[in-house]
Amino acid sequence: MADSQPPQESAGTHSVRPRAGWLRPGWHLAVGIGVFLLGLYFSLNSAELERQRELSDRRSAIQEDLSNFRARLETEIYASVAMARGLGVNVVVQEGISEAQFETVAQELLRDQENILNLSLAPGFVIRSIYPREGNQAALGLNLLQDPIQKQAVLRAISDDAPVLAGPFERVQGGSALAVRVPLWVNRDGVPRLWGAVSVALDYETLMRSAGIRKLERDLRIGIVGRDASGPGGDMVRGEPPSDRASAVKTPVLLPGGSWLISAEPIDGWHARPAWQTPGFLLRLSLSLLAGLATARILHDRQRIRRLAGMDSLTNLPNRRWALQQLARMIARGRRGIGGFALLSFDLDGFKPVNDTYGHAAGDLLLAVIGRRLSESVRPGDVVARMGGDEFLVLVPTDPGADEAWLRAVALRVQAAINRPVPIEGHWVVVGASIGIARFPEDGDQAEVLLRKADEAMYRAKHGRAHGVEFASPVRLGAVLPAGD
Repeated sequence: MADSQPPQESAGTHSVRPRAGWLRPGWHLAVGIGVFLLGLYFSLNSAELERQRELSDRRSAIQEDLSNFRARLETEIYASVAMARGLGVNVVVQEGISEAQFETVAQELLRDQENILNLSLAPGFVIRSIYPREGNQAALGLNLLQDPIQKQAVLRAISDDAPVLAGPFERVQGGSALAVRVPLWVNRDGVPRLWGAVSVALDYETLMRSAGIRKLERDLRIGIVGRDASGPGGDMVRGEPPSDRASAVKTPVLLPGGSWLISAEPIDGWHARPAWQTPGFLLRLSLSLLAGLATARILHDRQRIRRLAGMDSLTNLPNRRWALQQLARMIARGRRGIGGFALLSFDLDGFKPVNDTYGHAAGDLLLAVIGRRLSESVRPGDVVARMGGDEFLVLVPTDPGADEAWLRAVALRVQAAINRPVPIEGHWVVVGASIGIARFPEDGDQAEVLLRKADEAMYRAKHGRAHGVEFASPVRLGAVLPAGD
């Protein structure tokens, strides 16, 4: 947690359980035999956790690298879809397009596009126009519905009436390419007719390099399946299937008309030390009784203190009661001229569908992950708390020079922590957050006023266009500076 532990003086008001309550009835009868078994269990379990942590850290790093690669790849491909649609609009509006018009539009669209090989028009699904023409003449006259490589993807695009990614395939001009096929319908005499297709061809190797495939392949054995965006059941796109499917790190790439599935495993394998070789195993084993009993008591007391001090057991964040106490302290300090602060109020956009689709257990898991990310996204001294349900509050101390850009950067950092995908039951779940910001003393000097104004700003952010961040009132840098400065 980024902020300090909640004050412990309140614990006394709840300490009604006997001090020995952590010992379950009858447990002492088995102490003689249980000492050795409990000590052995903790020793082996601690060693195994060390092994698993090493593996988990490595898997997390690989997962992050795959996610970054996927994001860059999807961005490039969907940019080409937008380009194809833009060209298609010209065809539909004009019920066709002349060669000169096509070259003018294509030249403008391809400006500074290193990953794109060409744009083409295929009326009747036969390529008649292509830009640039130089080096691509071999593709002219290609019938997409008769070509055995192109046919299936084109038929899917027609059937779905949506863009479909085809490939990678070997081009007749040489080299490998991906192609986005967009079917077009043209109204003629008031009757929609299938005109043909607009295509964007992407240089496969250039696209993969710009997305970062070479960095991945230096240390990882990469396998990509789903040729023609056919998903996990499709043919290999790149590399080989993982040697151990269960242990490989996997992530989907969402593409026009389908997806790819990327699998990765270290080239040198998943190495981890045997449990008995981990540091401290023999020491833990020799001190098994002391470690076992002390751990049980410490964990019990820690949970009790957190609960009594106002901790939320699900997210390990302060709860509403403690957050309001902290807010009151910050207001009191501010009234004495010690410092100002900002209050960020938000709830999770898209959280209810997660509960409805996967159940409350999945929703609890999502909240726990979000709580951990929020703790990691704020500075030491900032306060992040769960106010109830999917509602959160962040209290950020501010310097006199803190302006709107600085506060917005803090809010965007919190949003970024929330927006990262979370694995839930084999699926990647993404939620967002709309954030309302109120400042002390500009927006009020009472807790209820600041909370209300932050909530109002949050609801404006949900329906506004300011990247999901709204202020209760505009930030004026000069308003918080001493007079005469």
